[in-house]
Amino acid sequence: MSFLSPTAGLRQRSLFYGQLATLIGAAVPIDRILAQLIASPPAPELRSLAQRLQVAMAQQSTWTEAFHTIPGWAPPFDLALIEAGERSGRLDEAFSTLARHHRQRAESIRRVLQSAAYPVLIFHVAVVIIPVPALVISGDFVRYLAQSVGVLALVYSLIGLAVWGSRGQRRETWRAALERFTLKIPILGSARSALALGRLAGALEALISAGVLVTEAWPMAARASASPLLVRVVNGWVEPLASGTTPAELVTESGPFPATFVSSYAIGEMNGRLDEQLRWLAKHYEEEGYARLQALATAAPMIAYTLVAAWIVLYIFSSFSGYINIINQLLGA
Repeated sequence: MSFLSPTAGLRQRSLFYGQLATLIGAAVPIDRILAQLIASPPAPELRSLAQRLQVAMAQQSTWTEAFHTIPGWAPPFDLALIEAGERSGRLDEAFSTLARHHRQRAESIRRVLQSAAYPVLIFHVAVVIIPVPALVISGDFVRYLAQSVGVLALVYSLIGLAVWGSRGQRRETWRAALERFTLKIPILGSARSALALGRLAGALEALISAGVLVTEAWPMAARASASPLLVRVVNGWVEPLASGTTPAELVTESGPFPATFVSSYAIGEMNGRLDEQLRWLAKHYEEEGYARLQALATAAPMIAYTLVAAWIVLYIFSSFSGYINIINQLLGA
């Protein structure tokens, strides 16, 4: 079902976190929270999740440890915020932030998919119909299958390869390659970069507010950003931080951080209000990232229509030239 509706998992995650935020904020005991989620989960698929959390929490686990017992369900960003929420006593706020974050992601993806649906349909129809005249003239059905079904098979094979590359041990390598590729794409690259910075700032603020040492908070926040580039950069800060270099100096010297991030972080570090600056940065880059995704959703149909139309025109002219050659050969004969 999640394959047919990529946003379904994000919406379910948002609902689950939203209910946790509400119940924890109302000071409902943990056992009653999980019993409520098992009895009336936001979606039937989430009942087993609540049951597994209940088992883990019964063994005196923390929420962070409980979510760690369910590999693959909670991404690094979620785990970092949950841990920070537990340490700071702001767990309800952490779950509320995660609910909003995944709801916005689901909405952005839904808009992009809706915008792309009609161009994708046109592409499929064009691939199947355009080679038909050549089939009628030549009667070569094998060639028709190669030009229609073969093209679709190639496209779906590439999609399948992308999905395969994102699983298991190949995931980190795939994510790094995907990030390098998408960063070069106008709008999409800047949106991905902004959202990663927003996740980094949000996780960093939560961790520092929870009393985590800045030397520990930065690597955790980098992992929470889901950006292999940021993880690689921050992992290189271990020795400089140990030798007394401040994060503000390292941020200034590092390439992935734009001027706005650099100046705001430096100001927060200087005036002792780093948490305020990080909250502002998280909101700023989150809004910027989703705004760029919305722009992409608006532009995607026009780009798709143009590419499909250009392909159809080129194919028609190519076919027309072939028909002319056939007619000339027949007349010459």
